[in-house]
Amino acid sequence: MSKFDIDEQKIRDMLSQITVDSSKLAEQVKSRLYEDRADMPARHRKRWTRSTIAAIVMSFVLVASATAAVLGNFDWFIERFNPDFGKIVEPVEVYSEDQGIRMEVIGAQKYNNMAIVYLSLQDITGQNRLTEQTDFRDGFSVKMNPQTQETITGVDEFISGSVMWKEKMLYFDEDTNTIYYEFNITADPDSPLAEPLKLGSFLIYFNEKAYNDEPISVSLTGIKGAETIPIAKVQFWGGSKMPDDLSSYTEALMPGHFADMPHGEKDQWVSNIGNIDGKLHVQIGEIFNKEFGTSTAELSLKDPDGNSISYDYSFVLLGDEENDLLNHEKNDYADGVYRYWEFVFPVSTEDLSGYTLCYTGSVFTGVEGSWKVSANLSDSNQNIRTWTNDISVDGHLFEYITLSPLGLQVIGTYQGKECMVGDMSIRVETVDGIIPLEGGGGSQKPDKHTFNSSWNTKAPLDITKVKAIIVNGTRIPIK
Repeated sequence: MSKFDIDEQKIRDMLSQITVDSSKLAEQVKSRLYEDRADMPARHRKRWTRSTIAAIVMSFVLVASATAAVLGNFDWFIERFNPDFGKIVEPVEVYSEDQGIRMEVIGAQKYNNMAIVYLSLQDITGQNRLTEQTDFRDGFSVKMNPQTQETITGVDEFISGSVMWKEKMLYFDEDTNTIYYEFNITADPDSPLAEPLKLGSFLIYFNEKAYNDEPISVSLTGIKGAETIPIAKVQFWGGSKMPDDLSSYTEALMPGHFADMPHGEKDQWVSNIGNIDGKLHVQIGEIFNKEFGTSTAELSLKDPDGNSISYDYSFVLLGDEENDLLNHEKNDYADGVYRYWEFVFPVSTEDLSGYTLCYTGSVFTGVEGSWKVSANLSDSNQNIRTWTNDISVDGHLFEYITLSPLGLQVIGTYQGKECMVGDMSIRVETVDGIIPLEGGGGSQKPDKHTFNSSWNTKAPLDITKVKAIIVNGTRIPIK
């Protein structure tokens, strides 16, 4: 197929996807068709030129943009993606911009402690920083209204709660550098979501570049004893495979700059390599307390035959701006400017000419900022069923049950040492059949033997058709 044929086919495919509400344009289109055909001479079909193709592509972009404008972003989104919960959400179309990134809540719906949200991220700078790996990670937040309870002394005590969400990327539009997401949000039953629904984020991850057993460009030939510094037990800030007794570890490599890492980033480097007590020590330095950049390095050693040799143990040291080691009895993590991971391999440094030091890790890119959006939603209480009958199921007492189009939430108590409610099978019996629910999370208070738990639906649940809830085979009818 020629380049022109490929371009023509692309345009036909693009045009076939255009959906326009023609109700307001019908009469104009009909009249224009009659006017244009009045004295139109017959013409032979000519092959499209590059300029014609470019013009049609531009027309497609303009028509698509006009269609979105006519339908509205919410209507366009629902029609374009037909999301699972599209029939129960309502338009929001409110956005927040920072650092050249626009976060828009397109549509949402909230039922007490559950919510479904459709939102998008777009890089409006033209730099196309967003990728299919873009994620909120731990930056995403949902506002809750903490409840209070009055203690015996008359002082109000806040009840802490948690919120969980399932994030699903629906589509990544490379042309506009826009990502569309579905968020299924569940908060503890005793910590309701704020009214209005408030969402936000303080960071957004753009991309991750992973490295696996990447050779580090250092020569291990002739490695001998290196300059060391004395260390004490109070200067260890963690590690791997470390024994309980740290008193025998009295020295570490002197921090420096021995070589660059394979990724070439400046926030992580090979700090030093040397021989201590007949073992190979490799120290990795990195800038500490940062959101983006390199992840913690994992090192391995390969012998001349390609066999991988794991390290015996590793330990962590923290340094201040002057590279003086911190003491955890006098300092905390926030005081750390540099972090040093020292890996100890069970090999002698007498002849390592055929050995290769390898790195495994990742480099993250992203941006910190402040994105906050409030969604004023209509009252949805009419679509919620609650009941407070004490229902016993396998040593668990269901005391407060809430059913909504998004799923089920339960508050209760349990007997015995462990709460097993998270392992229970939950199904909903409707007039149309049985619908299984998926575990959505929860929490327990072992000292009080109380729990709260939730289960989610894959599609909106029609509350009017629900006949019963089936928990581990126990049928709970809904009256």
